[in-house]
Amino acid sequence: ATGNGISQGQRQRLLIARAVYKNPDFLFFDEATNALDANNEKVIVENLQAFYGRPAFSAGSETTPESVNKERKTVVIVAHRLSTVRHADNIAVMDKGKIVETGTHDELASLKGAYYHLVKNQLELGN
Repeated sequence: ATGNGISQGQRQRLLIARAVYKNPDFLFFDEATNALDANNEKVIVENLQAFYGRPAFSAGSETTPESVNKERKTVVIVAHRLSTVRHADNIAVMDKGKIVETGTHDELASLKGAYYHLVKNQLELGN
């Protein structure tokens, strides 16, 4: 707890909800889900994807016009967890402050470069 009766994870969820409620054209999250457990993070990421113009994808799902918000927004997410960025339209991988790779999850994984090794290490460590 942070001394005011709420946990860091609860605080993060409140701040995310407040930012989304304001409905800005651009939204920036810097490690916004790092204090959340995997289940809460998954729910928030899926809701953000649905709300900001990307459907929450699952195996065999299809995009329908009803599942996509007509007014797409720009959301920039800085994160270390694969689960937070996996379905992003574009992922930029940084090393020592420089962008070394860009693309979708599938594109970057197929390159077997920096992103591939980050994902591989996360999967091996079980994070």
